[in-house]
Amino acid sequence: MIVTVHALFYPLLAFVTSITAASVYIYLLKPNLIVQYYLRMTVLWSGMKIKYTNVNGKKVCYGERGCKQKDRSSILLLHGFSADKSMWAPLVRNLPPNIHVIALDLPGNGESEQPVEDTDLSFKGLVNIVHQIIETLGMSEDPIHVVGLSMGGTIAGLYAAEYPHVVDRVTMMCPAMRTPEQTSVAMEIQNAVNSEDEDQILRDCPLFPQSPDEMQYLLDFAQFHKSNFIPNQILRGAVDMRKQYHGFYLKLLKGLGAEENATLLERTASRITVPSHIVWGQDDQVVHVSGAKVLKDKLPNCQRMDIIPRCGHAINLDRPGSKTKALLSFRGEYSKKNEYS
Repeated sequence: MIVTVHALFYPLLAFVTSITAASVYIYLLKPNLIVQYYLRMTVLWSGMKIKYTNVNGKKVCYGERGCKQKDRSSILLLHGFSADKSMWAPLVRNLPPNIHVIALDLPGNGESEQPVEDTDLSFKGLVNIVHQIIETLGMSEDPIHVVGLSMGGTIAGLYAAEYPHVVDRVTMMCPAMRTPEQTSVAMEIQNAVNSEDEDQILRDCPLFPQSPDEMQYLLDFAQFHKSNFIPNQILRGAVDMRKQYHGFYLKLLKGLGAEENATLLERTASRITVPSHIVWGQDDQVVHVSGAKVLKDKLPNCQRMDIIPRCGHAINLDRPGSKTKALLSFRGEYSKKNEYS
């Protein structure tokens, strides 16, 4: 009996010790792996499966839950600048399981490969990329509900204008645009981009955090509900994880930061004829809520506008339940029997 206990106990102890040692090593020296693992798990916990396809010879990753249904539009989710499919996990987790959902990693973001060197990274170029992905996934024949936040919100609106036959309806959440009132963060970003000096942009633009303190600053201005409990080492991991994308993010920001892009959505709004929906955080510190009325006045078929109180730019983190309710109400599918966290 003693031999049996020893035979079981010591290998188990060695295994637990090795796991603990590995965890400590990762936490201290490779915290970016913890952040990457957590983000991947949030996608899986939401019920999405992680899938891949090939567009123009490049790998494109996406999360998918459910399957297409006749007479019910699928939802296509487009993330914001320097984000990925994982940002949509709180929303997808709250949506009824019988709604087909796809959350993209746009090329160069998340697990999708960067596009070829000379790819147009303006908003118009990104609209073309999204259409290529939609066609590759076989979603261009049945009209879809396109939903985007920030950069993704602008892409969603422009896509609806360019491909109305593909779009059943569109939801734009605090889309990236020049607003009547400018936030201090928006001006900080624009001033850095206007310098045209790449080293200065990386140093001064708050979208490129270089330290845990700068990462905390980014989280604070993105959210209404602050996240001051995050350990410094995890913030360091988030910084390290993002740094591997800085080269692409810089090219993307320069492509989007051109003057003509600042008012492109506003100038295009009159061509967005499909049923349209605006969602904005009342306390958005990145894209000022004053942009909501500008869009509402110019959209010919705006059927709903939701201004969510106690909510910042990261609506998906601040008020996922309110966002879910707004989205389902716009689709005519909200039920008071359901509660959203």
